[in-house]
Amino acid sequence: MTQIAPARFDDIAAIVGLMQRAYRGEESKKGWTSEADLIDGDRTTPEDIGKVLANPNHHFLVARDAAGQIIGCADIEWLDDPARSCSFGKFAVEPSLQGSGLGKQLMQAAEAAAVAVFGAHRMTMTVIEGRAELVAFYQRRGYRATGSAVSMADIHHDPSMTRGHNLILLEYDKSLQTKWA
Repeated sequence: MTQIAPARFDDIAAIVGLMQRAYRGEESKKGWTSEADLIDGDRTTPEDIGKVLANPNHHFLVARDAAGQIIGCADIEWLDDPARSCSFGKFAVEPSLQGSGLGKQLMQAAEAAAVAVFGAHRMTMTVIEGRAELVAFYQRRGYRATGSAVSMADIHHDPSMTRGHNLILLEYDKSLQTKWA
């Protein structure tokens, strides 16, 4: 039985490890979210996750298996904008469990938490341009392109991190008043 609950500070090392396995290195290629051929470096650090957990504008969720091991995670950040938006990110599922429905379950929990914790009406996220399988996953869950985009070079100033690729992050959003299909 999977349990989804807020992350604790003693979860930091497990969260960082999960995010690394899901997005970087050879193990990430077992799943379908790998960025290993696009981006170098760590996906996150213990310091970054610690700052997120300490920030009251964030609500970080973890999914645990029956043994209590962290097998998924997602962060929602309150943007405090007129549209009452939260941003969805730091989304990871253990590579061997991708495609099992855990990601959908975790995303539903994050959307419900955005409404319950922050009173959000809208969720936003960014996806690397060209990641058709990820875009399709999010579109099946009601997310639509906003037309906004940002270059990863504007976020990560070290071109070696993106292996010289000019990666573009496309924004997607969803009304949290919409029911799941």
